[in-house]
Amino acid sequence: MSAVDPNIKRLAAVAFGEASTLNDPDEIAGIAFAVANRARAWGGKTVDELIKADKHYTYAVNGKNVRYENFMRANCTEDIEKDSGMRTALGAAMRAWANRGQDPSNGAYWWDGLDFKTNYFDHPKVIDGFRFGDRRHNIFGVTEKAVDVTIFWKIRNKQTGVEVNSSVRGRHRYVWVSTAAHGGTVFWTHDSEYLAVSGGKAYR
Repeated sequence: MSAVDPNIKRLAAVAFGEASTLNDPDEIAGIAFAVANRARAWGGKTVDELIKADKHYTYAVNGKNVRYENFMRANCTEDIEKDSGMRTALGAAMRAWANRGQDPSNGAYWWDGLDFKTNYFDHPKVIDGFRFGDRRHNIFGVTEKAVDVTIFWKIRNKQTGVEVNSSVRGRHRYVWVSTAAHGGTVFWTHDSEYLAVSGGKAYR
């Protein structure tokens, strides 16, 4: 029996657990690539290190996701190969971690499933502001949300030591932009205007 590399196994389990039960190969691979893309961009972290650095990144690991738990309980590649969805996830994880082949997420670092629709009004991406990079990504039939934000340069008051607003650094309307959609998942990166104005990191 062949053991699976722990990092690849965790990546495959996340992809399998976060994907819908459709077992769409592009959806599963897209999630695997999104995780691997972010890990690479964020200083070459392992999957475990990435999850520890961002505790809200994937909820598949919270002990309540049956698909994730089933994958993690699989003892060897032979057990995984018996399930077509798991087999797809393992292959996708291997390709994603090696950065080999097509990336169905189109360079994404994040994703959302059905909760993006069911929790629309309270969803963090809706609160931040989001747009679709392509209208075909709108698989849940929701409305884009623009949020007008002005960012100022900061200067420190020499007398009080308090930072105060100075001149306008820039404005943005969207923090998030979709890159792809497959199965029951939409994939995301940060909007380029937001990054330029905020000076933020693409992977944070």
